[in-house]
Amino acid sequence: MVRLIFFLCALVAVAWAGVWVVDHPGRVALNWGGWQVEMSAGVMALGIILVAIISAITYRFWLFITRAPGRIGHLLQDRRSQKGYKALTKGMVAVAAGDAAEAQNQVKKADGLLREPPLTLLLRAQSAQLNGDENAAETFFKTMLDDPEMEFLGVRGLLNQALKRGDESDALALARRAQVLKPKSAWTADILFELEARGGHWDKASVALTQMHRLTPVTMGESQHVRAVALLGQSLEAETSGDDQGALKFAKKAVRENGKLIPAALRLARLYLKEGQIRKATNVIEKAWVTSPHPDLAALYLDANEPSDGLKQFSRAEKLLVLHPGSTDGHIALAKVALEAQLWGQARTHLQAAIDSGRTTRTVYTLMARLEDEDRGDKELVRSWLTRAAAAAADPAWVCGECGHVETEWKPHCPKCKSFGGFKWETPPGYEALSTLNAEPLRLEAQNP
Repeated sequence: MVRLIFFLCALVAVAWAGVWVVDHPGRVALNWGGWQVEMSAGVMALGIILVAIISAITYRFWLFITRAPGRIGHLLQDRRSQKGYKALTKGMVAVAAGDAAEAQNQVKKADGLLREPPLTLLLRAQSAQLNGDENAAETFFKTMLDDPEMEFLGVRGLLNQALKRGDESDALALARRAQVLKPKSAWTADILFELEARGGHWDKASVALTQMHRLTPVTMGESQHVRAVALLGQSLEAETSGDDQGALKFAKKAVRENGKLIPAALRLARLYLKEGQIRKATNVIEKAWVTSPHPDLAALYLDANEPSDGLKQFSRAEKLLVLHPGSTDGHIALAKVALEAQLWGQARTHLQAAIDSGRTTRTVYTLMARLEDEDRGDKELVRSWLTRAAAAAADPAWVCGECGHVETEWKPHCPKCKSFGGFKWETPPGYEALSTLNAEPLRLEAQNP
């Protein structure tokens, strides 16, 4: 629009000048070298315009001639670049598809067509990895470290190689370097937290965890669980170094962060007992039992005070069922105490309640066999219960949610797959009952040997 207005104004100005010349005729005389030229002012103006036009055309033609080689060179280079980037793209697709031969072919084309080797270094490294040549890939990744724009990619490639070969010390150093280069990278924060936690550097892991949660959106439950596990790690580290008060402080924070995490409640209760604070330990166990009954909580609850009288111990154990009515683990805990106190009727009642709840595991059937042996001495019935125990499902244990690895005691990391905070209390996979037993015959056998 502006150009159109400018053009119209210029056109009006030229027209006005032409009219002015016509309205003011005159003569122009030129004496030069013995020549005398006379013309009207209008003819002179027209001549000047023609000379200007011819000069402009000549100048533009001269520029075209002088610049043509450069333009042709740029055109050829643009075509080479387009071919090079096309080869680079095809190479990336080949790497993603796992086609090592095609990737190698395309990387050679891209490397020959592009004049910027850093752009092809990553493709060459990935192609080498695809061909199983980790040494060549490492060389390419290290070359990237010399280019500030490619340094992070080089560090990341070397970090992945270190993790692949199990060199966690080298991987940790590279992860820290990557975090300095890209502090806002969610991937860097996540891998740095994992490595710091695996190495037992819980203070640094806590800092990395905070950064990770800033960059990666997680649910409140996930955040609380991961923080509680990290705090438990800090508590273990503090106790190992002899700082019992620090261990207690971190255990308290873990329980506040996630009150349903059984290992946190167990740790805090044990630290209280270590300090001789039995009442506080009992309160922690009771609070955890209300929401998450667990056999380890029951065992620690009964061990906190060990009265010599079996009846007092049984009375104490009954509170577990008061706190969480119908709890299967509560019935099993009471049955064990009753067996120790030789309260056969109570033991039978609570074991049958556990069976009725669906807890037909090896422990329950083994306890029933012990009851029949110590109460009635019926060897045939004892063998029957032991046979059921052999075919029964395994008792719940700490199972890694990532790889299915089973541990009898909870750990922050899975020893097998190194996943963090993934252990869950459940029946191990592949350890279900070998046969299905009807609950009603169990009741009849238990009551009528």
